[in-house]
Formats: sequence, C-alpha cells, structure tokens
Amino acid sequence: MPFGSLLGEEEAMRSLREGELTVTVGDVVSLSMLERGLQPRVMVYDLRNRRRRNARLAARLPSLPGEDMSVENPAGRITPGLVVAIQHALASENKVKMMVEGEEDLASLVIAALAPDGTRLLYGLPGKGIVCVQVDAAVREKARELIDAMEECN
Repeated sequence: MPFGSLLGEEEAMRSLREGELTVTVGDVVSLSMLERGLQPRVMVYDLRNRRRRNARLAARLPSLPGEDMSVENPAGRITPGLVVAIQHALASENKVKMMVEGEEDLASLVIAALAPDGTRLLYGLPGKGIVCVQVDAAVREKARELIDAMEECN
C-alpha cells in the first residue's frame, strides 16, 4: 500500500462524510478521530505507538460504545484469526473496537480486501500523514493480489 491519498491529519478528518462506513487502523489515526468527537465504526489498534504504550487511547476506550474484540496477530503476518475478526467487525451493525495483540499494520490490507464499496479506510503512515482509501472493486482486487503474493513468499 498506500492505495489511497496521503493527507495531513486535518485534511483527512475533513474528508470524512456522515453515514460512511469508516474504519481506522492504528492508534494515532484512531485517537485523532476520537479527539474530534468522531468514532469510526471499526477501530483496529494495538495500544502501541512506536513501540510505546498509547496511554491516551487506552484511557478513552472504556467509555466508548461498541463491541470489544481481541485478536492475536504477530508482526509481518496476516493470521486466519485476524481475517475472521475483520469479517465479523465489517458485518456488525455495532461499532467495533478491535485490540490486536501483536501488530495491527497489515489489518489495513485485509480490510481493503474485504470491505464493501464506499468504505472509508484510514491508516497512519508514520512521519508522513494519514492514508485515506475509498474502497471499491479495484482496491479490493489490488489488496487481494498483495495478500496472495505474501502467501507465496511464506
């Protein structure tokens, strides 16, 4: 990736539209939305930012509405458990807060491969900004191709 547009934090938040299925991957982008009074329908995080515990996000989570999920996913991998958890989260009518034990970065790729048309996926690119992806058939196809290529390497 990145599939979408690399934006600054303010521009990324302004790009959101009411009623969109919004998914965030990463602690910083998730916290950025929450601090603006916006809660994504699905938040994927590991409570780590640059290998340090993200206490600010951790403190906000208990008061947020939604289903709490937890899944294990080691760095550099996409486990079957992560795929199933993302499928569940995307199908849920409720907001979902998904804690990843391990590393959540590749969840963006799984979401891009599985999310319905019109889903707004936001994930952070450390030191660069926020990538905003509007999921459609072309994005899903490219994400699936990348996942398939990863499987061939393992």
